[in-house]
Amino acid sequence: MVSPPRSVTPDRTGRTPGGRPWLHYVAPMAGFLVLTAAEDVLPRPGGEVAPGAYAAFYAFKVAAVSVLAWLCRPAWRDLRPLPGLFWTSVAVATGLFVTLLWVALDGRVPSLPLTEGRTAFDPRGLSSPVQPLFLAARLYGLILLVPLIEELFWRSFVIRWIIRPDFRSVPIGRVTPLAAGASAALFALAHPEWLPALAAGLLWAGLLAKSRSVAVCWISHLTANLALGVYILATASWWF
Repeated sequence: MVSPPRSVTPDRTGRTPGGRPWLHYVAPMAGFLVLTAAEDVLPRPGGEVAPGAYAAFYAFKVAAVSVLAWLCRPAWRDLRPLPGLFWTSVAVATGLFVTLLWVALDGRVPSLPLTEGRTAFDPRGLSSPVQPLFLAARLYGLILLVPLIEELFWRSFVIRWIIRPDFRSVPIGRVTPLAAGASAALFALAHPEWLPALAAGLLWAGLLAKSRSVAVCWISHLTANLALGVYILATASWWF
């Protein structure tokens, strides 16, 4: 008689012990970075990317990364439980402060050798049916998708992995000075606006340590990007 397969209990992040739990954190972030780098190979007649080509590729990018994030959704369990009113208020205030830093330091900080500036894309060059669709995709990517995949990667995975490669054995919210500094430095190197990104990385690491909640960091990041998106639309600061 053949025994039935033994049931394996998933851990807190939904992974079974024999799997590769890091993939659920790394894959969406890696997909986003690879597709962002691929924008450099888009056709550039006259030296600039055709507006329609960029809009179509960006829509493909957010759709592809969204599928990856959904396939890796066991990592979303790290966002539970959602915070109460106090920590939500702290998260929102911190996010607004991050946006203030991002805007205030714009153009005042020299670039690092390893970072590249952003290429401004003005959506007003798109045709009328395409423009609102592109803006909707762009705001979805900025406000909902990027905070989700970045917080799960940087604050839930990277910080714990720096403390111990078997990151699942590290409780969410445990932050050491090395993990906070190293993750913030890597986060800064991933952004052209390295100084406000460094400050944001340190603030969110501190928020994680105090609240013991990745969801607090996610709400703060979402707030920062929402405020930045409103500022971009209001001032036509497309280079952000």
